[in-house]
Amino acid sequence: MRGARVWIARIVFEPAVERELREKHGVAWEVEEACGLGAHRHARWHVHPVYGRRLMASGRTYAGTSILAYLAPIDEADGVWECRTARRLSP
Repeated sequence: MRGARVWIARIVFEPAVERELREKHGVAWEVEEACGLGAHRHARWHVHPVYGRRLMASGRTYAGTSILAYLAPIDEADGVWECRTARRLSP
């Protein structure tokens, strides 16, 4: 449905992805703070030729850090998503 706000209640991480986000990007815990529980500011679907259909969601942490996360749906109705990757956005 176009124009409807996507509900992101919970974001889960595969252990390898969480490790990479923490060690390489330093954002693992910030993803849920910026995008989970409806905190995201923007979200739109993105179709990548290799990675397929993913939700691009962005938001800010309580400290004001902007985060962009690519999420795959696990259960859209309940708002459960899997984080595929994420990073800080430049100020």
